Amino acid sequence: MRLPVSPSYEENIWDHAAGALLVEEAGGKVCDARQMPLDFTQGRSLLKNKGVIASNSELHESLMKEMKETMNFC
Repeated sequence: MRLPVSPSYEENIWDHAAGALLVEEAGGKVCDARQMPLDFTQGRSLLKNKGVIASNSELHESLMKEMKETMNFC
């Protein structure tokens, strides 16, 4: 889990592309804090995403439910 440190912070794609691929190939799920898929088509940054959440498939839905209930940007 990597949450935004400020509203203007942008994640860099090179920090997350390989890890997202590995997690998904292993059967896990990766999205941002708003449950949107990571969009690697926007250049060097994940401009359309806020944070990165990676988990196994069994825990992902309950994790995202808790995120939505506790975080004000979800």
